[in-house]
Amino acid sequence: MGVPEHDKLTIAKFFAAISGSEIRYELVGGIAYAIAGGKEGHNVICSNVQTAFVPAGKKKGCRTTSSDTAVQTGPDTVRYPDVVVDCGPPNAATMTASRPTIIVEVSSPGTAVFDYGAKLREYQAVESVDTVMQIESEIALVRVHRRQTDGTWLEHAFEAFDVDIPLPTLGMSITLNEIYDTLDVKPRPRLQVVRSDDTAR
Repeated sequence: MGVPEHDKLTIAKFFAAISGSEIRYELVGGIAYAIAGGKEGHNVICSNVQTAFVPAGKKKGCRTTSSDTAVQTGPDTVRYPDVVVDCGPPNAATMTASRPTIIVEVSSPGTAVFDYGAKLREYQAVESVDTVMQIESEIALVRVHRRQTDGTWLEHAFEAFDVDIPLPTLGMSITLNEIYDTLDVKPRPRLQVVRSDDTAR
């Protein structure tokens, strides 16, 4: 049974309700859901990415912010990406990014399916967003989704540590070495096919 419309929160009421709360929430379809805290690896990756983005963002007139900056993805939905590059007019009092351009989500095994599904589609539907980065926190894997000139999206996966990941919006690139700096993260396991030697039988 769904939640009655009169019990759902507007975005304004949501921000008022969470003001001063120590628990983090997202608003999805007018319903507020608590967000679990991240492990150390998750937080280190967020810090590494933000540190790399900040100088390049400033040169482009953009601001790189952490998970406290909201992105409105629908009339009654507010998400808190792990890192947001906002290239809109600065407003110190605003609660949401005015022109989110690059979205970064750091996923764990428990959130990957959701991050790669519903949230990805929401971010891609935001007109100003041209890049969505999905970073695995426990294996070395980064997926980058880029909006094409015709409005479609292309996905590229990066697993090699020394390969540049271009970010044209910021006029820079980043590598897995920078993203996972100070973390002992391994590539995802590969399936090895073992062939039997029939001639030896």
